[in-house]
Amino acid sequence: MKVVIVGVGRTGFLIAKWLSMNHEVTVIDRNPEILDEITYMLDVLAINGDATLPEVLKKADVDKADYVIATTDNDQTNIIVSALSKTLGNPFTIARVKRMEYLKVWGYGRKTLGVDLMVCAAPLVAEGIVRVVDYPQLLFFRKLYGDIYVGMSDSSTENLWSLRINDKNLIIATKEMIELSFKKSRTKKVLILGVGEIGKLIAKMLSAKGKEVKLVENNAEKAREIADELNEINVIFGDVFSDFLWSEENLGEADVSIITLNQDHECFFASAISKERGIDRVFSVVHRSSHMSLFEKIGVIPFSPELETAGKITAAIKEKATLGVVTKPEFQVYALSGDHLEGTLLKDLPGIPGPFFRKNKLISPNPNLRLKKGDVAIVITEGGGMIL
Repeated sequence: MKVVIVGVGRTGFLIAKWLSMNHEVTVIDRNPEILDEITYMLDVLAINGDATLPEVLKKADVDKADYVIATTDNDQTNIIVSALSKTLGNPFTIARVKRMEYLKVWGYGRKTLGVDLMVCAAPLVAEGIVRVVDYPQLLFFRKLYGDIYVGMSDSSTENLWSLRINDKNLIIATKEMIELSFKKSRTKKVLILGVGEIGKLIAKMLSAKGKEVKLVENNAEKAREIADELNEINVIFGDVFSDFLWSEENLGEADVSIITLNQDHECFFASAISKERGIDRVFSVVHRSSHMSLFEKIGVIPFSPELETAGKITAAIKEKATLGVVTKPEFQVYALSGDHLEGTLLKDLPGIPGPFFRKNKLISPNPNLRLKKGDVAIVITEGGGMIL
């Protein structure tokens, strides 16, 4: 397939890296230095220019593209690129946006604004954190296809199919099986440090689940706005790094701390303070994915907006045989259709065979089993990249 990626910052680079292994990828960016770096590292065609101009998109042969992915830092640019691409050809267009307002408008009519798929990091990160808040053993919990879910845990799982990757257990099972296998905690008090789109969404979602939420914001005007918008949530104006504030407001009494500040060094320091104050379960947004291991070393569960966005977008680039993909830096999990791969032996599929689903029943992988119509085969690959 031919894929055009507009904007190759950290998110665009990840998408280009994963897709260029098996697809024809063209990247467009205004910064020639970034393009020099990416062409040195990846097998892609690079075009320097402003993709909001039709002549630049024509140079990338957008009229022949199967997918156009706009991941610049400007929401309006990404929407304009999608609309122009639809005018010049008929690719499937994907636009990354940061503002929830655009996502809401797009959601009303679908495919509006010339965008086939709009991806926003805020709800992806918020949903990812909220889904595992009550499960102390789970680090990750995502839907793959139908009722098949992918999880990750630090602890062993006796009753579930799992694969050891990077000292963690990758789990594949139905949602009910995973939820029954991990004991739910009694999380009542939640502390959120920093208020942006992600923090607001998490606060709303956890409050709706009956949690007692405290939100701390160090900008007075922003704190007032949030307090008016989220009148059922305790919004505190103050310095999240202040010892006085932590003591005065009893912030250390929280069962869970969630850090959504704007800079990674702020998130790291706030995470360390949360740990030092006795909060065992700490989640943090990590804006630069290469910093995630630093957070993990102090026992913090990191969530990266750029990885969540890149994973969502790459999962949308699917062959007919692919029913669903969960993409992470350390692994990819694929759900493959028996209808399109009928008669294929599991051992002949690319990657590591995972559990097999036939008539909604989970079966341990058997290399000599042949796919039938209605089957769903699961395969796993380690490291970055798409196998199909």
